Amino acid sequence: MKPSLVAILALCAVAALGCSQSGKLPAGTTGAFEQAFTRHDLPAVLDLFTEDAEILPQHGRTVSGREEIEQYFKDSLTPRVAFDTETDMTLVSGDLGVEQGRYRVRDLRRGSDVEEGKYVHVWRRQASGWKLHRIIYHTDVERRTEVAVVPADEEP
Repeated sequence: MKPSLVAILALCAVAALGCSQSGKLPAGTTGAFEQAFTRHDLPAVLDLFTEDAEILPQHGRTVSGREEIEQYFKDSLTPRVAFDTETDMTLVSGDLGVEQGRYRVRDLRRGSDVEEGKYVHVWRRQASGWKLHRIIYHTDVERRTEVAVVPADEEP
């Protein structure tokens, strides 16, 4: 069984920060993305990212830079969806912070969760505060498979 990308990156982050751990990310930092997303505030979401940030989705290509990140979130930030995170741990070493936790996406019209999973956020401290540098999500919801049934051609 192959280890997941999230697990590998989390272990690398823990190993890299290991003995030099100097603190935890502030709660206001770890909650900022969830709050901006749930307010459907695209400018606030984008302001949380470094210029060279990347999102590494489980199913899809890497989303690089603020312009692509804006397009990625543009249709996701709707009053129909709420985003909730639960931070399990954070580590800080110098200007680098790592946050690991669980997330869920709730369809507010249906009143039910539509996705849940695990995440790793890599934060970078800049003059303007902590900014998201990398986001990695790993959904616990199995990917749907589309199946089409086509009748076989009859032989002449």
